[in-house]
Amino acid sequence: MNRLHYIALSALVALTTASCGSDDDDEPKPSLIDTTGVDISATVSVDPSAAWAWYTTADQLTVNVSDVDMHAPKGVLLKSVNLLANGTPIAEKPFSGDPLAFKVPLNTVGSGRLNLSVVGTLAEKNSLDAQIIIADNLEQTVFNVMPDFECVGRISISIKARSTSGELLDRTFQVSSTGHFRIDIPQSQLYWTPLEGTAATLDVTMTASADVFSTNSTLAAKATQINWGYDHSSTPELHLTLPNVPGSLAAQDLSILVNTVRYGVWEGINTGETKLMYYFKLQEI
Repeated sequence: MNRLHYIALSALVALTTASCGSDDDDEPKPSLIDTTGVDISATVSVDPSAAWAWYTTADQLTVNVSDVDMHAPKGVLLKSVNLLANGTPIAEKPFSGDPLAFKVPLNTVGSGRLNLSVVGTLAEKNSLDAQIIIADNLEQTVFNVMPDFECVGRISISIKARSTSGELLDRTFQVSSTGHFRIDIPQSQLYWTPLEGTAATLDVTMTASADVFSTNSTLAAKATQINWGYDHSSTPELHLTLPNVPGSLAAQDLSILVNTVRYGVWEGINTGETKLMYYFKLQEI
């Protein structure tokens, strides 16, 4: 090959190569899916689901995702569902339409405030996957040592009566819970045998109160409302007219509900006001 032909051929190869490179650069690159037209609703719950639940790092919680309903442009699919803890992905499950359950051993995320988020991954042909929030701010509290609390229920009892002989009774005494969920009232203090004559009935006033405190933490607690039974409109004071016969109070089937809040800082976590309810049943002994 003479020198002229070689130069011409080299120039042609260089031109062809440059032309091919230019075509590759001009090809459209896949774009991210536009999520503005996508709406996803779902039922998301954390088990245990009580609003006042706290956890320790020894516990495991479960995030349940069900009833997923997506409205999106044609061709956009929900490829998977992801669980994030404080913004960090910790689990991913492919989505098929069935309910999903994410089990989270809390020793893998540590103590403190835990903010869980459920995020969907969207897919579309010739597009880059995109993510969309399904549920956010599922905040949980995780301690190394669980704060324990004790509630002592108290009943102040005032009894008045008049016997057929004119003898008067005016007695006041107090009883406290001796264990969880129970307040014992001695029949010997509740009922009356006059020295003379008889007393058919007793006018009884019972006033409920409670003390609540933590047994192992710096958190404080207080009773915010006390009701007789499940009547949330009742006051702590209850008036009764009872037959002066043992068993009359037991027949009333009385109980008190004590609503409390716990608050303060423990392990560097400000708990805010977290609710907890106690139940005490009255019984004669």
